Amino acid sequence: MRILTEQLPASRAGRPRTPWVSHLFWYALLGLASLVTVLPFLWLLMTSLKGPTDAVFSLPPQFIPRDPTLNNFVKVWQQLAIWRFFLNSLFVAALTVTLNVAVSALAAYPLAKMRFALREPIFYLLLATLIVPAELTYIPGYILAVQVFQYHDTLWALIFPNVFSAFNIFLLRQAFQSVPNDLIDAARIDGANELRIWWQVLLPTIRPAVATAAVFTAVTSWNALLWPSLMLRNRDLYTLPVGLTALRGMFTADFRLISAGAIMVIIPILVAFVFAQRYFVSGLTGAVKG
Repeated sequence: MRILTEQLPASRAGRPRTPWVSHLFWYALLGLASLVTVLPFLWLLMTSLKGPTDAVFSLPPQFIPRDPTLNNFVKVWQQLAIWRFFLNSLFVAALTVTLNVAVSALAAYPLAKMRFALREPIFYLLLATLIVPAELTYIPGYILAVQVFQYHDTLWALIFPNVFSAFNIFLLRQAFQSVPNDLIDAARIDGANELRIWWQVLLPTIRPAVATAAVFTAVTSWNALLWPSLMLRNRDLYTLPVGLTALRGMFTADFRLISAGAIMVIIPILVAFVFAQRYFVSGLTGAVKG
């Protein structure tokens, strides 16, 4: 025992250690990428806090406000029905996430764990839809919404077209494939049907992937602008991004107020992502492994 304890420090000392300097390039590269990513948001935040005497456009640029104020947020809140836009966005995002994740999980389960004819062609056909830009579907979608189903100018017009997501089906299918088949067989032996297996066995097992799909869907729904702009005419039904476009005409020359409105749109989804980021990362990791 004494010989082993005497040799242990020597063996550890003999191991090659990677010097910190060798990682300096990667630290610098990641720091630069983080700066490029965060700087626009910081600039937007600083502009929203600038007072009337602070220059928005100047050489050299004035980054930190000399006369910081929250009056820009107050004025935007008073001029626009931000609270109504927020509730509309929350309603649309909540229902879209719930329906989208449910439909995607129901579609992903048979594609991952059931054997039936044309399973693989159906899956790859779904994946092929990812290469089609969403903007190409807006014209037929608009015609269907206005002339066929006649649900335009309602919040449901923002929910129904987004119930299906090929990406979420792919993500959840990969997560379902990582679940051992023995777990499913044991549940079947106990008398559970397929719907109960899906709800009580598989979904709790892949919660990180479900949370990831929910985050993706929530961010997409919250930030949607083009499709809601086409569908909504009633100002009381505006979501936050659509309502924010009104700031361009109302405060054309005052970018302080436009920045304040943009910050009010960004903050809720940013806070939600901070709380869900661990599920987001683990869900993506599981999908890649699958």
